Amino acid sequence: MPINPHKQRKILVVHGVQTGDDADLHQDQLIRTLLQQRLGDLAVDYAVELYRYENLNNAVLDKYQELIKLLISVPLGKTVAAAVLDLAGDVVISLAQGSTAAKIRQALRDRILGHYEAGHPTYIVAHSLGTVYSFDVINQLMRDAAYFSRASRLNWPVLGWTTLGSPLGLGLFKATGRRRVCDLGPGEKVFRWRNYYDPNDPVVSGNIFGAGMADEKVAEAYLDGSDTQGWSISDYVINTGKLHLLAHTAYWENAAVGDGIRSMVAE
Repeated sequence: MPINPHKQRKILVVHGVQTGDDADLHQDQLIRTLLQQRLGDLAVDYAVELYRYENLNNAVLDKYQELIKLLISVPLGKTVAAAVLDLAGDVVISLAQGSTAAKIRQALRDRILGHYEAGHPTYIVAHSLGTVYSFDVINQLMRDAAYFSRASRLNWPVLGWTTLGSPLGLGLFKATGRRRVCDLGPGEKVFRWRNYYDPNDPVVSGNIFGAGMADEKVAEAYLDGSDTQGWSISDYVINTGKLHLLAHTAYWENAAVGDGIRSMVAE
C-alpha cells in the first residue's frame, strides 16, 4: 500500500548512546519543542515519536557508559583520546555482528514499515550511534525491490533522513561495511540526507578536542557523482556554542537543525 501524502507525517527519532534505560529517554520531546519554534504558522499535521532501544542495548554498551564517565572525570589529553577511541572502536565492532544489534535494527525496520503500511509519510531524525542503526536499516530497505522506486516517492518507507553528531565519517565505522550507500538506480526522485555536525563534537571528529575538521565532509563523502546513486546528501557545519562532549548533545535545541527538519516535513 503506498503512503498517503495527506495523512499525518511521522518524525521518528532514533537516539544515540545513553545511560539509564528507555524510561529516561525523551529526545522526542526536544525535537517536538524545536519544531514548534521553527514551524511557525505552517499548517502541517505531524507527530514526533522516539524509537527506544536502550533496554536492548544496555548490556552491549557498558563500554560506552565507561567512555562517558572517562570524558567527564579525567583531564583531557592524548592518552585519554586514544583510550576513548579504542573503547568506541570495540563497541562498534561488537555491535556490527552482535545479536543485540540485529534485534535493534529489526525493531527499527518494523516500526518504519508499520507507519508505511498505515500510509504515513515518515522521516527519520537520528543522533550519534542512532545514525549507524538508521543507516543500516534505510539501506537495507533500499535493497528491497518493493520500495524506493525513483519514479514515485509514494512507495518510500522513509522520505528523508536527518543525522546529528554522526560518527559515520570515521574509518572505524566504514571498516564494518558502511563504505557506501545503496544505489537506487536510474530515475528522477532523490533521497535526501541532511547531516549536521559541530567541529567541536569529538564523536564526529574522532578527536577528543573536536578540532581541525571544519572543512571535512562527513555525509558528502558518500556521494559518488553517478546519476544512478539517487541520493541528495548535504553536510551542514554548525556551531552549537559547546565544547567536547557537550557539543555532542547540543543539537536538539539548535535552530538550524529545526529549520532543516522543517524543510523536509513541510515539502
